[in-house]
Amino acid sequence: MRRWGTVLAVAGAACGGTQKQVAREQQAFTCRDRIVSYVATHHIGADELGVQMSCSDGPKIKRWKMDRSGQRAEDARAITPGEFEDIWKQVDGTGWPNLKDCTNGTGGKQDPVYTFDVKDDQNAASFACQSRSMPYPYNDLVDPLDQAAALGRGALGDDEPAEAKALDKKKPKS
Repeated sequence: MRRWGTVLAVAGAACGGTQKQVAREQQAFTCRDRIVSYVATHHIGADELGVQMSCSDGPKIKRWKMDRSGQRAEDARAITPGEFEDIWKQVDGTGWPNLKDCTNGTGGKQDPVYTFDVKDDQNAASFACQSRSMPYPYNDLVDPLDQAAALGRGALGDDEPAEAKALDKKKPKS
């Protein structure tokens, strides 16, 4: 009898977890045509990398990177309406409809160029920033997108460029 009590307790806990997941996924959600993305070109991590969060086909987030040879690595996942709203709240806090190309980036010729596109049912904005690291408030667009896109995921593609691997092969072993 004692064994059945344990089995029932475990089964009840498992169902409770499922019920919580169902409740999370059944959150009321209005898309309002919202989308936010950035693309960084000539970045140290890849020739192009980017993240996009959208909701037209349900809330989701996608990230990608492409090396100089055109090899593209990409992944995407659905996110809950609550996750979408949390990220959007951070994006909205930047005042994105009023942002223009940044003037406070590092602006070096070799620095990556970040291009942003943000849209909802009332506004749309596109702007850029050339900088090694994103200055405020542009970092409040990049950081939450990067964190959400990487959540529960490993590195996207091979994190060592082919050029670096070739150098490793040329070095004599000591």
